[in-house]
Amino acid sequence: MSLSKAFISYEDGLVANAGRIASIESTLRTLTWFLPGRFQDAEVASEGLYSVLNLISLYHDSILHRAVSSLPAPLRPPSSSHTRYTRHYTRTSKPYSLLAHSLSVIQSLELLLEMLARKKRGPVAAQKTVVALEAVKALLRLGLMGATSGRTGVQPPVAEREVDPALLEMNREKVTRMRRAQRTFAAEVEGSGQATTVPPPRSAADVLLRRREGADDLELGAAAAEVEETDFWTGARTGYVRPTLASLRREGDAAIGAAPSPFGLPSGGKNKDFGKEYLMSRVLTVEDVKRPEDLVAKAKGVKRIAEVIWILRPLIYVLAIRRYGKRHTLPYLLSLALEYLAYSLRQSSTSKLSHDKASGPMLPRQTPSELERQESSKRARAFWWYLLRGPVWESWTKPRLESMARTFEDKPLVGFVSTLLQDYIPLYDEYYYYSA
Repeated sequence: MSLSKAFISYEDGLVANAGRIASIESTLRTLTWFLPGRFQDAEVASEGLYSVLNLISLYHDSILHRAVSSLPAPLRPPSSSHTRYTRHYTRTSKPYSLLAHSLSVIQSLELLLEMLARKKRGPVAAQKTVVALEAVKALLRLGLMGATSGRTGVQPPVAEREVDPALLEMNREKVTRMRRAQRTFAAEVEGSGQATTVPPPRSAADVLLRRREGADDLELGAAAAEVEETDFWTGARTGYVRPTLASLRREGDAAIGAAPSPFGLPSGGKNKDFGKEYLMSRVLTVEDVKRPEDLVAKAKGVKRIAEVIWILRPLIYVLAIRRYGKRHTLPYLLSLALEYLAYSLRQSSTSKLSHDKASGPMLPRQTPSELERQESSKRARAFWWYLLRGPVWESWTKPRLESMARTFEDKPLVGFVSTLLQDYIPLYDEYYYYSA
């Protein structure tokens, strides 16, 4: 078997068993949280397994995204703004795709590389490795900013897995059943020697009309079978595939607790109006009608300065740590000041743009998109990491965690959490990327 055929077989197997493979990935990731402290160099083995899983997940995500894109329109779940934006640039810009995937790979391997450098060469080599990695990441982020014509970065730079694998498997079965019914109908008509000029039925009403017009038993049976099996119809002019009202009605008649609808509708009792819910799920918002590249505005002036500061802040921080030490106050305050400056400049420029309204009943110009608001929220939550860094970690957070671990050490069940805390506290002392 050639390499290309092996990859095709692997991708087909992944899509066919997406739910099981996702469960295995989740189980192995959970296992890595309990390995540190269990045996010698267990943290290296744990992080190695975690890094390999992240790399495999990146490959699996690309396969699942392609599988979802190949489904008919009503089966495709709506994509988030982040997925639309990153997938657009990944498909249309080779520089962005190369830079984004390189950054994702480095982020998956950075802690493992720091651990290996410390184990093999010592703390000084680990510091040099961290500085080199942060310099490369800063260059990649600046490159991404250039590849998107000056737009601010989003995290992560590639699309995340947001499709339920079980939903994908269920949809594939429904599409396969629909195609099988169409092939069976064509084979029966061909075997009977009848002409196939009669168009396929679109609804149960078509079957009734043909019965009144005197259609034969074979045609009526095939038509009824197709109406029962086919949950979709294809527009003759546009080619769009849409669910039939009969299929939505069957969803409404389903019992409580049944499997979810392939259209992303919740299961429920008979009194639910599933047709209305389906239509509401397809209502377009302002974000939906924007072009993918317009989901993040180009950074200009103060906003561009804020983005450059945010990109260079980790590199400046690790250089200051190498000069003054990890527990010194100066690197900590410098990093906190730079991150707060970048965040406040970004917020002030965004607030100014959001008040710049167009005249008349038009929408506001330059209003921050949902994706930009999500990115701002992520950067705001990143300030909590400063509780695990520098002098605050040494003088405030660490003593409290150690006291908590000692308090619950002898308690049943809760003592397990105490053991985990005792295993991870030394790792936060030694490695930069545990709190980066």
